[in-house]
Amino acid sequence: MCRLFGLIANKEVDIRFSMLEARNKFKEQGRTNYHGWGIGWYEKGRAKIEKYGESAFTSNRFDNLVKELTSRIFIAHVRLASSGSRADKNAHPFLYKNWLFAHNGTINCDKMLRKLLIEPYSKNFTSEPIDSEIYFRFIIQNIEKEGDIIQGIKNAVKIVVPGASGANFILSDGESIYGFKYGKELYFLSRDSNSLSSTSKETGALIESKRLLDEKAVIIASEKLTDERWQEVKEGELIIVNSKLEIRREVLL
Repeated sequence: MCRLFGLIANKEVDIRFSMLEARNKFKEQGRTNYHGWGIGWYEKGRAKIEKYGESAFTSNRFDNLVKELTSRIFIAHVRLASSGSRADKNAHPFLYKNWLFAHNGTINCDKMLRKLLIEPYSKNFTSEPIDSEIYFRFIIQNIEKEGDIIQGIKNAVKIVVPGASGANFILSDGESIYGFKYGKELYFLSRDSNSLSSTSKETGALIESKRLLDEKAVIIASEKLTDERWQEVKEGELIIVNSKLEIRREVLL
């Protein structure tokens, strides 16, 4: 079972606390999801990724990269392989054009390959390809066919979900972030000055420091990383967070 993390903020921020210092820090989740890790972000509006077929829990590069990066949008992933070998190229996130994508679950690879018939989506995979990158390309194929992100995602997941053990994903186009839940747990958190109540001293100090910097963010994750008031994404639901940090929830299934 892989673990997902996505963040969108009102300005460039770092993710050091969530990755390395939180009560349930993301790095710790690499202990049991040890087949790879990766982080995607946007630099001057362009999507970037760095990923490896090793455990984040034992990786010095994970710590160093987290300390180096700032961005308005992040997607991070730790992998427990259910499709494909343990290799750098099979780690998430995946990048296509300016899209970033990470997946938690297993889908029917053969079925999706039969549906992924249109070039360029069916060519030049960056993985073996594994089911997750095929899923990603199928979503983008549907989005571009429809000319509408939400309708494209809806069309894609209705085909992918039958026969899938898990179809959770986090996706970004560099402007907004999208989180879908099917088969695995998924939560979100809106972090601003109102989050100070009912938190530990450690988390409260973090939120207060971010308030002083006028930082606000929405986080989507497979697990609750802190003792803040996380909300559960419902089964078959898509959560959309735009550049203004406005949250929209759409039931797709």
